[in-house]
Amino acid sequence: MLILFPVMLLLLSALAMVVIRLFRPDFVYHWLIALAGALLAWPIMLVGGLNLPLSIPLITWRPTSLFPASPMLLVDRLSWPYAVALATLVLAAILTDVVRAAEADWSAWGGDLALAAFGILAALAGNPLTMLLGWTVIDFGEFIVMMSQITSSSVRERVVVSFSARVTGSGFLLAAVLVAALNGEALTFTAIPARAKLFLILAAGLRLGVIPLHFPFLGDISLRRNLGTLVRLTPAAASLVLLARTASVGETTAFQPLVLGLTALVALFSSGAWVLAGDELEGRPAWILAGASLAVAAAVRGQPTASLAWGIALLLSGGVLFLTSIRDPRLIWLTLLGLLGISALPYSPTWNGARLYDPPFNIYLIFFLIAQVLLILGFIRHTLNGVTRLAGIERWVWLIYPFGLTVLPVSHLLFGLWTNPGSADAPAAGWWVGIVVAALAGFTILAYRRWNRLPPHVLALFKSLFSFGWLYQALRGLYRLFDRFIDFLTNVLEGEGGLLWAVLILLTLLSVIWRSAGS
Repeated sequence: MLILFPVMLLLLSALAMVVIRLFRPDFVYHWLIALAGALLAWPIMLVGGLNLPLSIPLITWRPTSLFPASPMLLVDRLSWPYAVALATLVLAAILTDVVRAAEADWSAWGGDLALAAFGILAALAGNPLTMLLGWTVIDFGEFIVMMSQITSSSVRERVVVSFSARVTGSGFLLAAVLVAALNGEALTFTAIPARAKLFLILAAGLRLGVIPLHFPFLGDISLRRNLGTLVRLTPAAASLVLLARTASVGETTAFQPLVLGLTALVALFSSGAWVLAGDELEGRPAWILAGASLAVAAAVRGQPTASLAWGIALLLSGGVLFLTSIRDPRLIWLTLLGLLGISALPYSPTWNGARLYDPPFNIYLIFFLIAQVLLILGFIRHTLNGVTRLAGIERWVWLIYPFGLTVLPVSHLLFGLWTNPGSADAPAAGWWVGIVVAALAGFTILAYRRWNRLPPHVLALFKSLFSFGWLYQALRGLYRLFDRFIDFLTNVLEGEGGLLWAVLILLTLLSVIWRSAGS
């Protein structure tokens, strides 16, 4: 039960801030309450991984004939790293907020704590029911935050589309349960039927924006840096853990070429958008898509440790860049440590991620290799942009801010030490993938410096292509077309002949069902 204490601490800290705000509006130490909750939760979550695996029933629903599965948590080598990553992210977000005093807002810190708590519960879900409950809470929490922060009708449309895509992803998880049940099998996270794998990948892919390709938010909505980072990365973590579990089924060849092909295109386009983004916050949705694409590909190829490695890299390497609001030259090395987390070099945190490229060879793997190079190039570009010095701040801030950044790459390195194999068990591709990626990235940087820059018209073409504005316009057109169809159908059914149309549609459906049953 120790693993539940971090969740309780985060939720109680958020609740305490709300209560204090109601009864003492002049209270100014909300940051200390948020820090205390996150700082206590982090080491407890780390210690909770000393005794794995661990199954924790939360509540028993009765009668069991109606509810064969009850909410429970499963803490194992696939879920615990994601829980630790979320606990680390919320701690880093609160610590680094000391340099953004002008933006200080107790509600943002409370939102960080609550989102992280429910994200941890979703990541540790022991069965599909618990994961669906966690996803639902996160989705509605994110939806409320977004709708309360924006007023533009066009942006609100994008929020609704993103919310709808995630709900559809939850529907595919439910479909996976039904498919397993129809075949006389029970879908649990310790025994996943092979028939359900495609539905599980589609569920995670839809929620992450990978299958089919869609940005959760094509133009990143302006939120505070810490809250915006948690709002983006928490739903991703809750879906990435499902990919790692699905990969344990093994490699499935029936749908592999199609899914790998679609995922490779998403990886290529989103990594290109990441490189060309104006800054790291503008490119945040592209980073999530590109990293998630690598995790999806590893799951399709039946590599759970590779999927886990890329998922954790998405959270921790991305987190250190997104939370670095001041690029002090003396702290650049901390941000660049995050670069090691996506390199796939031997003994790096993503060494297991190189298993994605293990035999048998597939032509689509070349696209993932290129996407990884582009991720590194974009990471370097955004790290070196806007370098400024920390000046005019108090000494205690100078101590806390670097510590907040340090916990992310250090946790990532510790994760690598915990999960990486020994030299004898290292992935075959692990000895060359990282070196090839580093060499290609280095060559690209040298070539760019040699020829200085691309012609303006070529650069404009690339930015237009990778901005995904064209994709949003297409999705918006489909959304409006569907809206018009619903309006038309409503007007028909509400008219004088509505009853006759309803009867006709019902008879048509019954006829189709009757013929299907007869054949």
